[in-house]
Order: sequence, then C-alpha cells, then structure tokens
Amino acid sequence: MARIQRFIDGTDVSLETVGRIEAGLDDAFPDNDWIADKVLMLASYRPGGGESFYDEEQVRSELVKVIPRLR
Repeated sequence: MARIQRFIDGTDVSLETVGRIEAGLDDAFPDNDWIADKVLMLASYRPGGGESFYDEEQVRSELVKVIPRLR
C-alpha cells in the first residue's frame, strides 16, 4: 500500500517499485481478473511511456482505483 501511495504521489515512479507493486498484487490476488489486468499494465510500464508501454500518468490513474480494493 505504501509503495502504491508513493507512486501516486510521484515520489517513487521507478521500475523497481512498480515491479514490487506488481509482484505484491499478483501474490495477494492470484485469481482476481481485475487485479490481473492491473498487474499486466504494471508489467508494461516504463518511465516516460513509449510505444506499447504505459507512462506514469496512465499507471497512476489505475493505481488510484486499486487502493479501495485493498482496504
């Protein structure tokens, strides 16, 4: 949860942090299709985005939606 919040706040948008968020969500919700979509998005993240990659703003907008499901 703290890593997700740091990404949303913009204090840590590193690939390492996104990888840890991705792994944590995948481990905690292995059979949840909605979360699996978010995990796939995180796997396709690159700072600044690019062709076939998500950027910080796209990931941020989806992670905001994840927080209520974690509570």
